[in-house]
Order: sequence, then C-alpha cells, then structure tokens
Amino acid sequence: MVTLRTYSNPAEAAIAKSVLDDRKILCSLADENVNLYGGGPLAMPIRLLVAEGQAEEAARILKTKGPELPEDFDPGSANEMPSQKGDINQQILSEVRGLHHTSQWIVLIAVGILVIAIYLGSEFPRRVTTPWSKVDEAMQKYDYNTALSLAKKILAQYPNEYYGHAYLGNIYFAIGDLDRAEAEYSRAEELSPPRYLQERLKAVRERRERESRTHPSATPTQ
Repeated sequence: MVTLRTYSNPAEAAIAKSVLDDRKILCSLADENVNLYGGGPLAMPIRLLVAEGQAEEAARILKTKGPELPEDFDPGSANEMPSQKGDINQQILSEVRGLHHTSQWIVLIAVGILVIAIYLGSEFPRRVTTPWSKVDEAMQKYDYNTALSLAKKILAQYPNEYYGHAYLGNIYFAIGDLDRAEAEYSRAEELSPPRYLQERLKAVRERRERESRTHPSATPTQ
C-alpha cells in the first residue's frame, strides 16, 4: 500500500475512500484516530492508502470531475443552500463525535483488560504451588543438598512420576554426578518420553564424552 493523498478533514477523506471503493480500488484510511486525538490535523493528517498497482488509476479517478449538471437544474433559493450545508456539517460533526466517544470506550476497555491480565499474570504463579516448588527454590539458590533431599522425599511418595526422576536428573547434572543424572533421565524417559528428556540425556552423554577426552583414564604400563 502507498500513500496517495493526505487529508486534514475526516469527511473529505471518507468521501475519497467511498469514491475509490465504488470503482473497486483497494484502499484504506490511516491515522484516523490519531487525527482525532492528536490535537490537530496539521500535526497528523489522515492518509489515503491504495494498492501500489492501482495508484495511477486511483489518482486519475480522484482528479476526474463529476458529471456536469443539467441546464435546467434548480439549485434552490439562496436561503436554502446555507441551511442544507449547515445540516450536513452538523451531521458530520455528530458522527465524528460519536466515533470519538466510541474510540474512548474501546481504549478504556482495552486498558482495563490489560491491567487485569497483568495482575493475574503476576499473582497466579505465586498462588499456585506444587510439591516441587521448594525444590525449585533451593535450585535457584544453588542449595543442591537441600534440593536433593527434598526431591528424594517427594519421589519416594510418587516413584512412577517421570518428572520426579527428571528433577533428580537436573540436580545430579548440576552437581556433576553424571552417572546418577543419566540413570534418572533414563528412568524418566522410560516412564514418559518427552523430547526434552532425550535432549537432557544427549547433553549428559556429550559432556561425559568431552570429559573422558580431556581426562582419559590412566592405563597401566607394562
């Protein structure tokens, strides 16, 4: 879409868009609400956007004058014309004010929903606790002994839950006990094989291989 024209008057912009719509030109108006709220049309005019491939045709349509009035056209008395013009202006102003109020309500509702969502997003995690919450807290503090003790107690109550073994695997991996880490990850994979456990097992085995290359086991010489 490219900007074909700019307008300081919302009514003129709407009329131009209506003309192009009638001629099947793909178009839209931009910065309508900004024009209403921004404090002045000169600071932020309304832009008429059209499809790039139809820009030339749209410009020609807007430049083309409408059909000439017939010779016997009666424009009405001089007193009627200002009155009709005033009625049209009042109608346009009324519609613009209605749009303004509607936009304000939409903004207020959107802000209210956003505030509620932020509050729930911050409160919900703090209110929802699981048996593993204290294990997570200990892990975050690098208190691996406490984390290991808590995890073993919970796992003793729920020995067939895969994530309990995964927790233990994480703790053993963090403290460098790769044998137990691999055993716990393997058990977790047997109970339920989500993809991340396969990746954790891969990480353990890659680290084991790196360490074996860096620190090869001593072999007796003959």
